[in-house]
Amino acid sequence: MNERLEKVASALRRRGFDAAVFDTREQATAFILGDLPEKQEIGMGGSATLAQMNLDAALRDAGHTVHWHQGASREEGPAIRRAAMCAQVYFASANAVTEDGLIVQIDGTGNRVAALCYGPETVYIIIGRNKIVEGGYTQAVRRIKQVACPLNARRLHLDTPCASTGSCNASACTHSMCHLFLAMEGAPGGKRTQVILIDEDLGF
Repeated sequence: MNERLEKVASALRRRGFDAAVFDTREQATAFILGDLPEKQEIGMGGSATLAQMNLDAALRDAGHTVHWHQGASREEGPAIRRAAMCAQVYFASANAVTEDGLIVQIDGTGNRVAALCYGPETVYIIIGRNKIVEGGYTQAVRRIKQVACPLNARRLHLDTPCASTGSCNASACTHSMCHLFLAMEGAPGGKRTQVILIDEDLGF
């Protein structure tokens, strides 16, 4: 048992989230497939974590319809993002989570944070152990700016200062993916938000 993950899960529950801890991504995937009703319409936000889990294939193999813009063309992307936002169930990762259960996200277009806040009746947020930070919101944002953004910018081939230097320079950034920050102090009302913590390094 990872005591740190269990501590975070307890903090998340106090904030109104459902939370579960798993040793491996395979265990987490098995839980998800068993937890979902049959033949759901599912949206997925852009995420290296979800890609590493190969979750879209597992969901499709289980008979679900999946809307995911990852790998789609620039022309196809907007329609797929909108369909994902209107799905019954939405999957995303997190950019950072504090030990006391504050989940912090960034977004460039707003599709991911919009779906997390409103729309889909059920949301799953999948978080690897590497996303946990000590301290509060400031430390979470620092992790995002210093770790998540540079790696994601390189993954997405964005022309940003952080992609080339590893350091944020907002004044020189013309293709920012940091337009929106969301701090989830608690689970949004009217929907189930299931956080899945995995004792592996996943995503950025």
